[in-house]
Amino acid sequence: MTEDYYPYIKDFFRRWAGIYDVVILLLTGVRRQTVAMTKPQEGAEILDVATGTGKQAFAFAKSGYKVTGIDLSEDMLKIARKNNKYNNLKLEIGDATKLSFEDNRFDVSCVSFALHDMPSDIRQKVVEEMMRVTKPEGTIMVVDYALPRNKIMRNVAYRMIKFYESKYYPEFIKNDFNGLLIKAGIRVEAERRVLFGTGRIIKGINGKA
Repeated sequence: MTEDYYPYIKDFFRRWAGIYDVVILLLTGVRRQTVAMTKPQEGAEILDVATGTGKQAFAFAKSGYKVTGIDLSEDMLKIARKNNKYNNLKLEIGDATKLSFEDNRFDVSCVSFALHDMPSDIRQKVVEEMMRVTKPEGTIMVVDYALPRNKIMRNVAYRMIKFYESKYYPEFIKNDFNGLLIKAGIRVEAERRVLFGTGRIIKGINGKA
């Protein structure tokens, strides 16, 4: 599955780039909630991994933090750059499995609605890289899909989301996601369900020594 990840995901977002911001309009409130839940310290430096069209990065930058957003897709970054009005935000092409930043660089690392678009081994590498570039006791924010607790709603949500999401979504949603974070050394400090239970915001702490 990993062998075709890069060409597959670049083509996937090339096709979605033009309408992506319309599709994710419902996430506007989630972006603001993520910033509020992160509670970065004044002057914090933030990395937004798989930034896409930049909406989460914009939400952090609007609050005055120094932000760097990276993404694999030049098509998505082209839109982010066009809409970027913040001098405190840099947008760069980059592979989240091989981040170009030094160890312990950022106060906060965030990945928002992106890990579900990765096979499990890529997902693990991304989380490990986020840990590497985040300061010890720094904040790791993960925002992604969940399933409602109600059985009927779970089935409806799963089928609807599977219809338009990448081929990696079914494996992602069935796995022990919190277990992946804990295994990587992230202490889960708080979790908030959003979007009627179909999404979640997780605030973690980098527990590496």
